[in-house]
Amino acid sequence: SLAAETVTVKVVDQAGNPVPNAILSVKAPSGHAFRQTAPAVMDQIEKQFVPHLLTINRGQQVVFPNSDDIRHHVYSFSKPKPFEIKMYKGGESKTLQFDQAGIVVLGCNIHDQMVGYIHVGDDEVSVVTDDKGQAELAALADVFHLWHPRLSASHSERQAVSIELNGQGRQTVSVALLPAKSEPQKRSFKPKFSDKAD
Repeated sequence: SLAAETVTVKVVDQAGNPVPNAILSVKAPSGHAFRQTAPAVMDQIEKQFVPHLLTINRGQQVVFPNSDDIRHHVYSFSKPKPFEIKMYKGGESKTLQFDQAGIVVLGCNIHDQMVGYIHVGDDEVSVVTDDKGQAELAALADVFHLWHPRLSASHSERQAVSIELNGQGRQTVSVALLPAKSEPQKRSFKPKFSDKAD
């Protein structure tokens, strides 16, 4: 059982603003492993990865359907799972297994604005903060790890935070985020393909 005391964590940036879409992960108790979880889905809808952030555990499979009526060419250079799904059209689907924990940054070689993230936990319970920067986290360990795309330039670093069980059930965490980029980062994947249907 993963029943445990819960704490509502609120994440704010250096200016005190709520930080949505931060992932909070706590290690599951010893002996508990996430090995038989059903495949997760990272879709492609209206030239965006949906969801923008996907949380899975090591060993889990991810299905990559293309729900657009155009072709996509999905890839990642990230160390936990470098891969390439060459151009495939709408209605098709590909499945990959993610065996290494870490952050996998996704891109599309046709549409540079498409960026997505897969957070691969190491037998962790993960939650994502809402628009108010809040998420309810089970206190399964003494610390949890916090991740956000703007926490580091590499998008791969996580911050360890001690869990505070102060009887109030609430905890605020302040993080220093890098400035948001106004334009998507250009990718260096070659060759560059075009999509006449786009």
